[in-house]
Order: sequence, then C-alpha cells, then structure tokens
Amino acid sequence: MEASVISRSSSQFNVPKIGLGWRDLRSVSGGKYGKDKLFSRKPNKLSFENQLTSRRNSGFRVTSKAAQAEPIPKSKSNSKSKSHHRVRLFAGLPVDAVSGTVVNNFRAISPGLKAMKLLGLEGVELPIWWGVVENESMGKYEWEGYLTVAEMVRKAGLKLHVTFCFHASGQPKIPLPEWVTDIGKAKSNIFYKDRAEKPYRGCLSLAVDDLPVLNGKTAVQVYQDFCESFKSAFSAYIGSTITGITMGLGPDGEL
Repeated sequence: MEASVISRSSSQFNVPKIGLGWRDLRSVSGGKYGKDKLFSRKPNKLSFENQLTSRRNSGFRVTSKAAQAEPIPKSKSNSKSKSHHRVRLFAGLPVDAVSGTVVNNFRAISPGLKAMKLLGLEGVELPIWWGVVENESMGKYEWEGYLTVAEMVRKAGLKLHVTFCFHASGQPKIPLPEWVTDIGKAKSNIFYKDRAEKPYRGCLSLAVDDLPVLNGKTAVQVYQDFCESFKSAFSAYIGSTITGITMGLGPDGEL
C-alpha cells in the first residue's frame, strides 16, 4: 500500500476498482444532509460530494494505490542498524582467575579466550578482588596478575568488562584485605551485625562510608584510591580493551 500527499485544488480518494460496486450513501441521522450525496460511485474512483466542497480548497489530495510486488532494495542503513543492535555476549572468567601475581589455570584460559572469539562472543567479564589487589597494606596495590589477563584478552581480540569486588567470597575463599580485617578486630562496628551482635566480616557496612575508620580514611576514600590506581595501571587498556567497569559493594556485590 503506497500513500502519497499531492498538492492539488481538490480533495478526493482514488482506489482501484474491486468489482463490488459502490452505492450512494445518504445521511442516517434524521436527514442532516438532506438529499445531498455524501459519496458517489464513479469508475475506479470514490469522490467526496457536496458536503466536502468546503475542503476542496485545502490544497491537498491523498491518493491510495494498489500494492505492487516490487523488490525492496537493501539499504546500507538497515545493515548498520542490525549490526548496531546485535546482542553482545560476554562470558564470565573464573572467580579466582587471579591469586596475587599469579594467573590461575593460565593454560586453560588462554585457549578458552580464542575459542570464545571463534564463537562470536564480544568479550569476557573479570572480577577484580579488593582482597587480592590491596591485601597487605592500605595503598599497596598488586595489579600484575590482572594486567596479565587484560593482555591475554587484548591479544585474543575480545573486550573486557571488569567488576571491582569490595567484598569477600565464600567459595572460592577470598577474604577482605588483611589490614581491613585487622582493623575490624578492634572496631567490629565497621561490619554489619546480626541480631546477636555477631559481625559479618565479608564486607564493610555502608554506615562507615563517610567515617574515617580505616587508618584515618573513610571507606569511600579507600575505594576512590583503589579506582585511581586501577586507572593508572590499566590506562593502555581503558577505552579499547576494557569497555565496562562495575562496582560491587554489599555482602555479595549486589549494591
């Protein structure tokens, strides 16, 4: 069905003859239009009569033509649109992919990345643990293992999403940084507590976000320093290989 608007001095609809025939239609509301015809039948044409003469000077005519089976040429914009809106799949790397400076299961991860590329995946997701990077002391960051993974992903031609995990993991066991745990032994209020006042040592309480309880710094300041260190260490990958960063707070990263 093709519809077109054409500038003319009259208003009429042109439709193809379909063999059923048109009949004159008169008013059904108590002779509102009298004996005037609202529509009249003409060969291959349906015209507005008398009651629509006031619209004939509108300067427009809408025509309706029969649909024709014509091939629609493919436009470049369609292909670009499909490419732009395609589903981008990411696979998760092992939770304990890195331990300190060591990449666990290196020989398995490397060919696995190549296989993901062949399967058409966009990239992989890598959890980066606070307890692995800043474990020994505040402000001392160890990025070597994660940098190795980022380089492996780059060479495989994949993208990388990273998640900063500022919480512990039960399985595999990845605790909070040792220096945070030590502070918590003396200041258990930095952790959430249950009704029995037993602290949950898997993450910091949101109540200490703005309290200088971590060697004179607030939790937010410590998180910010961590992010700044990451930005500096991974500057060669951010925006090219690394295309997404997520913050994971709360007992299991849900905040």
